[in-house]
Parts: sequence; C-alpha cells; structure tokens
Amino acid sequence: MPTAEYFAKSPPFPSGIELIDLPQISLASLRKNTASEAERLYKASREWGFFLLRLDTGAKASDGGDSALLKDAETMFELAEELFSLDQETLDKFAYDAPRDITGYKAMGKLKTDDGKTDHMHLYSINQDDMLGNRPRRTNAPPLEAHRTEIQSFIQNAHAALRTIFDILDTHLGLTRGTLSALCPLDQQSETSVRLLSSPAQYSPEPDRISLGGHTDIGAITLLFNVVGGLQILPAGRENVAANWRYIKPEPGCAVVNIGDTLVEWTGGLLRSSLHRVVTAPGEQGGVTRRSVAYLVRPANSGSMRRLKGGRIPPVGDGDEEETRSVNEWAAWRSRQVMLGQLKPQTRGGADL
Repeated sequence: MPTAEYFAKSPPFPSGIELIDLPQISLASLRKNTASEAERLYKASREWGFFLLRLDTGAKASDGGDSALLKDAETMFELAEELFSLDQETLDKFAYDAPRDITGYKAMGKLKTDDGKTDHMHLYSINQDDMLGNRPRRTNAPPLEAHRTEIQSFIQNAHAALRTIFDILDTHLGLTRGTLSALCPLDQQSETSVRLLSSPAQYSPEPDRISLGGHTDIGAITLLFNVVGGLQILPAGRENVAANWRYIKPEPGCAVVNIGDTLVEWTGGLLRSSLHRVVTAPGEQGGVTRRSVAYLVRPANSGSMRRLKGGRIPPVGDGDEEETRSVNEWAAWRSRQVMLGQLKPQTRGGADL
C-alpha cells in the first residue's frame, strides 16, 4: 500500500474487526537473502497463499527500489481517480470483450457475485505488452495514453520486486534460481496486466455486500496496493458463509502478495492459491470510494502448464494425467469452466500442511 501520508486521506480502518494475521515480509531483507525472512515467505505461500510485502519508505523515490515502487503505486492511484472520473459514455467506448479479451474496461454491475447479486466494482485492465511495446499499441482511455511512461515505470518496479520473491521460492522449492522468473519474463508476450479498480462510495453501506465475488487468481502471482479495506480471505477448510471470511487490514508501506493458480499447478499443489473477495469496507470506510491497483503476472503465452520437475515438487502420481496444455489453452479452459458454473472457485494447494 502507499505511504502513511496517503492513508491519512481516508477514514481509519476500524478496530474490533476479525482479521487474517498475515506476516509482513521485508523486501529489503529478502534482497539480502535473510534466511529467516525467506523461510517466513515460503511458509506463508503454503499456509495462506498471501502475505504482506513491506517496502522500505526511508529512501527517496529517486534512489529506486522500494520507495520508487511506492511512489509509482501512488501515481497509479491518482491515475485511477482520473480514469474513473470520466463519464460513463466515454468509459464504455473502451469496454472489454469478455471472455475473448479482458483488456479494457468493465462497468460496475456486469458480474454475478456469490450471493446472486451483481458486483459493485469498476475495473480497467491494462495489457503489459501494450505498455512495453511487445505488441502493436492498443487505443486506451485518454488518461492511460497520457501516462504510458508512468505505467511502464510501475510495471518495471513491480516486476523487479516479484522477481526477488520468485528467486526465494525457487530456493525453497529446490529449483534452479531463476526458474520461475524465466517463465514470466517482461520481454515475451503474456496476458500480464495492470488492473485499476474502483468501488464507489456507499453512503448507506450494506455490511458484507460483495463488491467483487470470491475467486482465485488464475495467473502466477499478484501484487496489490489498496488503502481502504474490504479485501477478505476464506481460511482453508472453512465453509463459505459470511461469518468465516476474514479481512486483510491495509498497512502503510506494504503491498499484498498472493499466489495464483498457475503456481499451484507448476508446483504440484505445494503452494496455495486462496479464495478471496472484496466486500463493503468496514466502518466509516464504507462511505468513501475504494480504489486499488493490482499487477497480475501471467506466464509467457508460449509457456506450458506442465508441472515443474525436481527439488521438493512431487512427481505426477501413477494413474494421474499430466497437464500438457499451453498456458493460454489452460487459462481459457479454466475460465470457461468457471463462467459455465462447472467449476466452483475454491482454495487450492498447500499440500501436506
């Protein structure tokens, strides 16, 4: 999440709320290969599939590193505010063509939520390849076209942070360092995106109203920045009822990192992809607009969903069918299953915990 100064612009997260006690993992310590911090990351990636990534706010943004990423995140929040201030007619010109292509704008109320109602979330997905020049340019909404350089900076700094996390996971999975990063490169085409989200203020907020329904992320890993609460996890093994969901409290100087379904597949279920959703922010926060910025990393389109081999990763069992589909074939199949109601989103992985 952005800095404490940015948090001060919104009402505080209320006390007395049942929370998930996620560990805060220091990115600076990971970069120094601090063994205890790396072990905490691996444990969280198996137990929750979520953790908070603490970024160093001490250095100037011009020095690069953690503080540059925080500054970039604040710029993305400002960009989201500008984008979603456009009139509805203009935004609708950039509507995505789901499920064929989910790049572009999705209006609030287009998706069904777990309780059969409709979502309360505007979102705009920005294609990474478009921003980095790996494919011909798309035509995006005017604020995005005007801020391509800032979006590129966010992508590059966010990717650098996640590359450090991939390296730690490589080590603890017994893989050659660089294995996971090589599967999700910046210079090859993928469906990786920056997603700007906005849930309008609810002046008479309905407690636990679902703004974005329960789901797991289909990609490899996600880096999320948010200031106002509302993000929840359903702990593994719990029945999907309102009383069992737990909030993640936003913390200044931290981002939320969560493992996606692709990493569960590649690791034979060692890592965990947890069911999560967004509901009305608690307390006074329910009366303000909730914005968030996500960097959703997907593998290269040319990649395979075949389970990785070696280290701690269990081999495919006798009688089990090995996954051989390409990244895009598997993602399309899985998305279609969910949309047709043939697959119910649920927590996956975390084997032998």
